[in-house]
Amino acid sequence: MRSLSEMTDNELITLSKADDQEAFACLLGRYSSMIHAKASAREHLSGCDVDDLSQEAAIGFFNAVKSFDPNKGASFRTYAELCVDRVLVSAVRMYLSQKNRPLNDHRELVEAEMMGNTLTDDLSASSGNPEGRIFEKENIGRLTEAIASRLTELEKTVVEMRLRGFSYEKTAKLLGISVKSVDNAIQRVRKKMKSFQTD
Repeated sequence: MRSLSEMTDNELITLSKADDQEAFACLLGRYSSMIHAKASAREHLSGCDVDDLSQEAAIGFFNAVKSFDPNKGASFRTYAELCVDRVLVSAVRMYLSQKNRPLNDHRELVEAEMMGNTLTDDLSASSGNPEGRIFEKENIGRLTEAIASRLTELEKTVVEMRLRGFSYEKTAKLLGISVKSVDNAIQRVRKKMKSFQTD
């Protein structure tokens, strides 16, 4: 009988699905560099702990082994990479939402680059006394909360990442979407903010 290291991925997957832990360990060993590389890439982009991301990636890999169907035409490597990517994107989104509570806790939204500071400049110009400034800060806080309530989860996440200094490219890669999707989300946010200004 051939050793596990001589078996194909599909043979090891069949054994793994039958709860052969040694076969799964062999398969995991084959793909450990891919799993680690994907986790490390997300760590550099998001600031998440690489060990946590590696564990999430391993869970994605385990799910890939359990759900892989060789009759669907894709290679296991392609399918496993897709499963790992999806798990990592979800983990990073969860991390960012927990760490930064998108927008609802941020007063910087109105001052963000998307507005070009026009609204805050207008409000600041309206009064020069200390009481007026306190009133303006309260209004900006209420305005920020009202705008945030109109945004989708994707829009909130994209804005949060832009506020943290991520480029369009890094934001797209981290969220597993296209740069165009990031730009579209930003454009929708701008329109919502402008429409709110005119309401």
